[in-house]
Amino acid sequence: MASTSNIGGDIFNGRRRVVVDLLDDWSIHYAFKSISSQVEEAYRRSLGEATAVTANSEGTLALAKRFGRDDAVLLTNGCDPHRFITNSHATGPRTIGYVGKIGRRVDLGLVLSAANALPNVKFVFAGPILDREYLEPLKSTKNIDLLGDVHYQDVPALLSTFDLGWVPHRVGEFEIGGDVIKTYEYRAAHLPVLTTPVIGAGDRGLNHVHVVNGVDHADWLLKLAPDCVRVPREGGEIPLEHTWEAKAKQMLTAMLVRC
Repeated sequence: MASTSNIGGDIFNGRRRVVVDLLDDWSIHYAFKSISSQVEEAYRRSLGEATAVTANSEGTLALAKRFGRDDAVLLTNGCDPHRFITNSHATGPRTIGYVGKIGRRVDLGLVLSAANALPNVKFVFAGPILDREYLEPLKSTKNIDLLGDVHYQDVPALLSTFDLGWVPHRVGEFEIGGDVIKTYEYRAAHLPVLTTPVIGAGDRGLNHVHVVNGVDHADWLLKLAPDCVRVPREGGEIPLEHTWEAKAKQMLTAMLVRC
């Protein structure tokens, strides 16, 4: 949005390279519906005048191409694998965990149905609740723990207390076109992952990522193992291209290469 603000001329002044990195598609993001025309204009200028464009998913890559940037480069999300703890510190009930903002991209019906189907399993949600209608149903479900926002430096320790990393996101409506960063983090902690078939799920070269339609998540979790048994960690390397170091080098190259 800075491109159409009072500093837009300072950004696109012809004297510097400008790299636009697309993380979500705000043109379809429910939070920006009321200013959709301003979002379109901001994309039009940013993508029209940028020296280089990167996109973190097939959805944002399509966004770039919609504005004529056929030169946009797919640069998906990632993590710093060395920051994560790969052995389990889980105690108590089996724990299914989610880390991220809690809003309409999270399928509330799916979450509640899974929690009700597995009363002996603990579901932990770490992140701010963005939409107020989510608070009461989640808070009133006995086996759901809401931790609130968790500082990123504390996420590795938190993941070590999970048995499985969960991505109960909506597919289609309220899907916002970005790449799900938590999948990389879950796998860096050697957590098996259960996700709905959102953009890129199962297509990032990560093992032990189980892509299942949302309506089948509760049954899949029920069949995983008896409620009282810990879910074993699943080893596997994070591909080099999914490390922040490799992505930073690629971005730096885009900023330094001359036209």
